[in-house]
Amino acid sequence: MATNIIMPQGGQDITEGLVVRWFKKEGEPLRRGEVICEVETEKAVFEVEAPVDGVLLKIVAPAGTKVPVFAVIGIIGAPGEAVDFDLPGTAPAPAGHAIEIAAIRRRAADRTGDPEKNIASGRARRLASEKGVALSDVSGSGPGGRIVAKDILLHVEKRKLSVEALRGRSTSLSPMRRTIARRMGQSKQTIPHFYATVSADVTAVLERRDRLQRETGADISVTDLILKATALALRAFPAMNCRFQGDQIVWLEDVNIGMAVMLEDGVMVPVLTRVDQLSLGDLAQRSAEAATNARAGKQIGMEPACFTVSNLGMLGVDGFTAIINPPEAGILAVGKIEKRPVVKNEDEIGIRSMLTLTLSVDHRAVDGALAARFITRIQHHLENPDIL
Repeated sequence: MATNIIMPQGGQDITEGLVVRWFKKEGEPLRRGEVICEVETEKAVFEVEAPVDGVLLKIVAPAGTKVPVFAVIGIIGAPGEAVDFDLPGTAPAPAGHAIEIAAIRRRAADRTGDPEKNIASGRARRLASEKGVALSDVSGSGPGGRIVAKDILLHVEKRKLSVEALRGRSTSLSPMRRTIARRMGQSKQTIPHFYATVSADVTAVLERRDRLQRETGADISVTDLILKATALALRAFPAMNCRFQGDQIVWLEDVNIGMAVMLEDGVMVPVLTRVDQLSLGDLAQRSAEAATNARAGKQIGMEPACFTVSNLGMLGVDGFTAIINPPEAGILAVGKIEKRPVVKNEDEIGIRSMLTLTLSVDHRAVDGALAARFITRIQHHLENPDIL
């Protein structure tokens, strides 16, 4: 039976992708997990793997083709199998993505009635997109106040003069920075954030980590320890492993966690899958590979996550509050490890390695009491290394 290859979404709020190149030709055999093509969205370049063994029966979307996410881009089957493709551009959706697809289709339908299409010419809209200009900031000189191309160019010149008067310079936003600006603005405007902060004594877990690294040679980072502790807490509190989408809350069975990776011009959040089932050594290897791919502009794997971990401790930050990556339910902000005097056993003071953790949750999906129990469970896991 033929299997469709679909255009991955590659991040929330992405509606289309570009097929960059195919590594296989029609009729060539392939193995499950083998990289068969590369696609690009405004966030990154993604490698698409074959979902099954077989041969590439048909390339539906050749290199250079833009298609909607979840559309069919190729078909895999048995040698000589007839290709039955009655619905071009569509694909059966994975069960976990059904609500995301519906939201994307609603957004696409909404855009067809976008009033900006009536107040600006097609060329003006293209110029505005290229120059990073919001149409709402431009006065139209065309019939009925319609914005035309020269209005965009005039606005850009005025903006340059304004910047020069301030003895500065301006630059258009990169696609990644535009996406970050849109999504973080959307998050703060639409999500009621609730915060909870704890300090974790990580003295024992760091000592255990150092011993494990000497014994096994594994390069286990503080972020890996946080990811594992968070994954175990998500497994213990499945109500936290959710996404708020539209008017529904969706709970996922797998514990998939996003890991914020700093880039020169922004941030990417590769998703690590089934983290609760990984050993610390395997997790360290997976997280290192994900970070390397992210810095190279590639993101392998398209699984949805419900939670993200963001660590700025290596930059000397004591603690911070992070903005939720919608539609996820929460994000954990990790500060630096520092030596502090701590009262132990009521009347003893000792110097311990302490770590500040701040949890941000979507209060529409997660109540304060649940958030408190969740973050204190992460704290407990970090303070009891046998659990990890």
